Amino acid sequence: MTGEELRRVRLRLKMTQNELAQALEVHWNTIARAERGELPVLKTTELAVKYLLVMKSKKEGKYGRRR
Repeated sequence: MTGEELRRVRLRLKMTQNELAQALEVHWNTIARAERGELPVLKTTELAVKYLLVMKSKKEGKYGRRR
């Protein structure tokens, strides 16, 4: 995941850098620097952000129930 992709996902989640940082338990500046490409987006961060996307989609009813 690139910094630009991280930014797009964060905006899709309707979160500020600070809100995402709190959810991931990192400093807000870490998110800002990753989005600018100054830091790599770690795989654990990528997975956590994707998890947040899935949970948001489930909450909005975008995933049907499995039988």
